[in-house]
Amino acid sequence: MAKTVRTTIIGGSNTVMEPGYLGQFLAASERQGLRLDVVENMAVGGTTSAYGLFRLKTSAALDRSDLLIIEYTLNDAFIYGDERRQFRHWARIHEGILRYALARNPRLKICTLILGARNGSWLGSIPSIDAGIHYLADWYGTAKIDISRLLMRRFGREVVTDPGFYVDQGHYARPVATAMVADLAAEALVETAHKEGWDNETSTYLPPAVDPDHFADAGVIDVPAIFRAAQDARLIEYHNRRFALTAIDIAKHKLTLKLGGGKLLGVFHVSAPATVPLALTRGEAGHHCSLLKGGVRDGKFKFLAAMLPCEFLYGAELLQDTGQETFTLAGSEAATSLRQHVAKDNVLQEPVSLETASLPLLGLLHSGSCLDFSATARGALASPPEARLTAANSA
Repeated sequence: MAKTVRTTIIGGSNTVMEPGYLGQFLAASERQGLRLDVVENMAVGGTTSAYGLFRLKTSAALDRSDLLIIEYTLNDAFIYGDERRQFRHWARIHEGILRYALARNPRLKICTLILGARNGSWLGSIPSIDAGIHYLADWYGTAKIDISRLLMRRFGREVVTDPGFYVDQGHYARPVATAMVADLAAEALVETAHKEGWDNETSTYLPPAVDPDHFADAGVIDVPAIFRAAQDARLIEYHNRRFALTAIDIAKHKLTLKLGGGKLLGVFHVSAPATVPLALTRGEAGHHCSLLKGGVRDGKFKFLAAMLPCEFLYGAELLQDTGQETFTLAGSEAATSLRQHVAKDNVLQEPVSLETASLPLLGLLHSGSCLDFSATARGALASPPEARLTAANSA
């Protein structure tokens, strides 16, 4: 009889795809005696580890889980790459996930799946993020399954570079390549469970941090929850067979966030045809940020849960203590004086009217301390009550 392991999953689009490797992986694991009972699959396409940390902090799934599976390597490599500054920033996020998860549930087992993109750096060199996962997994005593390495060793370079192995830059072809990935992952996971004695429910020792500035204590701002106090704020529900999301429309509002000793790490939102670009400012510097995904623009998806990584705000200051800073977020009708920013997974948007568009936000993730957060109506709508969050009641 298969051993049942309650499992929470965070990751990118490979882990969302149905059919895809995940369903085949669950079936292959059970055939080998390990049944993964999915408590919650929080995977969202086009997101990074920062979204995973955000979701874990806004859910109680870890409290009901025996195992956490992390699948962000491919997405993280796409966003953070191999550049030293970006890599260290990524490492703070990944270490933050490990430390936060183990602190919240000391009996939790963690396994990181390392997937590789078509023509990725893993094919001809040592990939930084893959290597970082190996290092942090060894440090924290967590499991890692390097699918890229296993594919290369078992099937050879000719197979993984074959045009038919991937359907595009970031997704394995279905059903053959996904089945190969699933079988390798299941075999390695079952072997790890036996080797490490997952029947033993003793607490995991939490070692000193590798990077003292890790993001395990990153703060979460649940924007819809804060806005419930403002009667003019419109909640928008998005539903399909995979997702059920509640966002708040801030198209006619301005959010102001004041941080002490921290960074804005991510803005989490819904990308829909009517989603307006975001005017995001850090101090005096402003950006006109497109939030539109190509699949939404082309009509493939009615909406997508999405994130805007915020490393672009900092440049050379990404790893520096920038002290106390103020950020504003609002709908942007036109770029005008703002600097244009299109995230790697987004497409350029045409200017739209705030009267007919929406700006559906899910939340914010930041490091440091939230000194103040306020939401105020814009222009003629300045009379409704202001919603405010202070450090005392921030997540």
